[in-house]
Amino acid sequence: MESKIGLVLSGGGVKALAHVGLIQVLLENNIVPQIVSGTSGGALVSALYAAGYSTEEMIVFFKQTPLLKFSLYAVNKPGILDSDKYSLIFNKYFPDDSFESLKYPLTVTATNLLTGRLDYFEKGELIKPLIASSALPPVFSPIEINGSLYSDGGILNNFPIEPLMKRCDKIIGSFVNPIYAIDKSEINSSLKLLYRVYHIGLDANNIKKFKQCAYVFAPLGINKIGVLDTKSIDKAYALGYNYAKSELKKIIASLK
Repeated sequence: MESKIGLVLSGGGVKALAHVGLIQVLLENNIVPQIVSGTSGGALVSALYAAGYSTEEMIVFFKQTPLLKFSLYAVNKPGILDSDKYSLIFNKYFPDDSFESLKYPLTVTATNLLTGRLDYFEKGELIKPLIASSALPPVFSPIEINGSLYSDGGILNNFPIEPLMKRCDKIIGSFVNPIYAIDKSEINSSLKLLYRVYHIGLDANNIKKFKQCAYVFAPLGINKIGVLDTKSIDKAYALGYNYAKSELKKIIASLK
């Protein structure tokens, strides 16, 4: 009997395109994850994969989803951009708007701002949890779901392996937010300061969870791509793809 492979994808904004490069290499080598979990940018890639989209279509999705567009600015709500306005874009890719319509089981995480806890979404409405999972504060406004307000799942868990435990034989992890030493010139805005602080706090918890994976993909050089640097979409994908190809023997060996 063939072993069931799970795939967990971290957040990382534009860096999440490196996940797409990894998925392309896996599929080219008949390694097909059958259950996925993701947060933030990783939740978007996970959902596109679970819906059966090709990696080319995933790249198009990220290119067609505008970030800093004037019509998306928030009015009378916290956040610079209005997350609710992204629903129209997401509807094109997920017209059935349900977890049940997906080809593979998917879990998406988002941070419940009212309870201060992480919530897992895996059934019912799909689009709102997806947008919430990616709503990095303070850039994006929180999303209201069932009376609660939700923001980026990466705030509390940037490597949501928990939903895959006991549900598959082997887990492949992909982590695109490694903490490297940086130069002080790289913390040159309030947003970059916030992002840096919140990832330093998360990193120790994530690394502990790597031991539960058969293989963890952490592409070298990914730290040079900015979280909101939409001009680097192709670059992040290529970096992920090339690094995954160089790691292919390790990946195959880890699944045996």
